[in-house]
This record gives sequence, structure tokens and C-alpha cells, in this order.
Amino acid sequence: MRHVRFLALLISLTLTVSTYASTYTISSNGDEVPEIYTANMDAGTLTIKQGTETTVITDVVGYAGQTARTLVRFNGGPALSYENSGSNTHFEVFYTLKIKNNVPLIDCIYSNIRNGQNGASIRKAVCNLQKILSSNYQDIIFRYTDAWIEESNRASLQSVMAEPAEAAMTPLGQLGNVFVALRYDSIEDLMSAAPKTIASVDGKTYVVTLGNAYLVYDVDGLAPLALDVETDPVAHLLKRLTPTELFQVVKTN
Repeated sequence: MRHVRFLALLISLTLTVSTYASTYTISSNGDEVPEIYTANMDAGTLTIKQGTETTVITDVVGYAGQTARTLVRFNGGPALSYENSGSNTHFEVFYTLKIKNNVPLIDCIYSNIRNGQNGASIRKAVCNLQKILSSNYQDIIFRYTDAWIEESNRASLQSVMAEPAEAAMTPLGQLGNVFVALRYDSIEDLMSAAPKTIASVDGKTYVVTLGNAYLVYDVDGLAPLALDVETDPVAHLLKRLTPTELFQVVKTN
């Protein structure tokens, strides 16, 4: 129990909320015409210009205590980021945006969550949402995270705190015939939330990345579609691996 309390204290000391300028803009090449997204952090508004059309959505960005909602670029397009470091479980979630028939929609959500009970990372995504953007968009993620967090609560990471440390794994899920998990090789991996993403097939294991990778589900949150591997942590660029591609990667490496 002492290790758990010490871990929780250190995690709480490392969590911060990023700050952004009061007003800033992100452009995107839409399906038909360019789109310009402008966030006003003081007013809390997001303005979207698409050709001659202008849409203003209120109460979608801004700061409240240790919670931040910001406009960011994610995988080459616009997204809203929700970050909450004030709760026991730390949330960093990206909501990708698209315009359909002049209506702003949330297409996918990518979550990088830190379990407050054991420090385990949860990196999962859900796509094909087609949710109309509204002021309470951040609540969409909670339809899925309750189950994800409950599952990760069962993970034991005590072995990486032992002397000598032994690797510990937390499962992400199964993509086709491939088992995907996060592996912590040391206490430093756990403290810095920097586990390796590994993929295993028939006893053969391959380290997919040392950075972020998201197991992507369909809108039901049950059917895994792909593994999105982050190739650029600053721009949040992703490379998608289908079940077949991931299987081949493991088998040939």
C-alpha cells in the first residue's frame, strides 16, 4: 500500500495543464473548401469558417481550474483537446472534427488516460461517432472510459517497483489474432507514463513503438478496428495498422 500511495503522490506532482494563447487559428483542407477554425479562450467560442459559411459554437474552449479545453491540430486536422489533471484519474482526450453538410461533427476520440489507482496508461480510441459538436462534447468519452478504467484497475504493476524490477504488462485488447498490450520494464517507465506498446502472436512479441499508440474501436466501443501508432508526438501524426498489417509486422520482425 505504501508503494501505491507513493506512486499516486508522484503522479499528481507530474500532471500539468498546458496553456494556450487567448485567440489562435488552425486551418484545414476540407473535402470541398478550406476550413478555418479560430478558438477564443477568453470568450470560450470556436468559430469555423468554410467558404462563405461561418459557424460560432459557444462554451467549447477555455480553462476551469485544472481543466483545459483547447483547439489543437491532431493527425493533420483540427481537434478539440480535453485535459483534466484535477481528478484522481488524469484525462487527456482528443476529439477530431469534421464538417458534414455545414454541421461540425466529432468523428473520433483518442484518449490517453492515466489511472489514478495504479498509474497504468489507457490508450484507446473510438471512431465513426458522427456526433454533433456541442458545449458538453467532452462527456462523450465517459460512455467508454468507465469500462476501460475498471478493466485497468485489475492490472498489477507491483513487479516494476520491486528490487530488482520485473516487467509488467497491462492489456489493451485483441486486434484480430494479435494481442496488444503496454509493457513497463522499469519504475521509470511507470512514473513517466512511457510504456512500450507490444504486439504478440503465437508467443512471438514485437515492440510496436516506444511512444503512444491507440487501439481504435468502432462506435460501439467493442469491435477493434485498427492500431493507430503515433509517428510524431508534437503534431500527433498517426500511422494506421489494420489487423492484417499488424499481424504481418509481428510475424516478419
